[in-house]
Amino acid sequence: MPDPRLIATVRVVKQADGTWSYNGGVCQLPARPQVTAAVVREQVARLVPSAAIGLAPQQQTLVNIQTIMWVNAPGQRALAPLTILGRRVIVTLRIDRVDWDFGDGQTDTATTPGKPYDAKNDPCKAVDCPDYYGHTYVDPGAMTVTATASWVASFTVDGARPQTIPGTVFGPSARTALQVRQARGVLVPDPTRS
Repeated sequence: MPDPRLIATVRVVKQADGTWSYNGGVCQLPARPQVTAAVVREQVARLVPSAAIGLAPQQQTLVNIQTIMWVNAPGQRALAPLTILGRRVIVTLRIDRVDWDFGDGQTDTATTPGKPYDAKNDPCKAVDCPDYYGHTYVDPGAMTVTATASWVASFTVDGARPQTIPGTVFGPSARTALQVRQARGVLVPDPTRS
């Protein structure tokens, strides 16, 4: 039984007298579907996970001190293998940038995911922490912090060499609530005086 995918092309030519004559033919299998960057991009855009926001201090902070921020995402990650057009596709993502909206009218773009605050090995005891990414609020209030990670993506098809997906792939935005408060000074008796 012939392959049902077999394509037969027959060439016939109409003669000047109105009759048709056979002019050859070709039988071939259709070309294997090609996985292109555009096809992979469509799939990847739906699969990129959101990168949760980390804050220090969590949930509440004070005006005029830096709130340390990061996204909980590795700088590079691989998605679970995909099957596209019957082919095995592996996608690798690398963070290109993180767009931040701090909820107070200020925005910024970072080229790294930032790093979680580490009180034991890398404590910060200053108003601004140079080893960390963050934002300093100047007014109290309820804020919604938003982070949108953009990724540079590459892929392989059936283990072949990597190909780049042009441009960046945007992940879904992550949001978290943050209450910004004003610290109040309180005078207390000098404990060194009796």
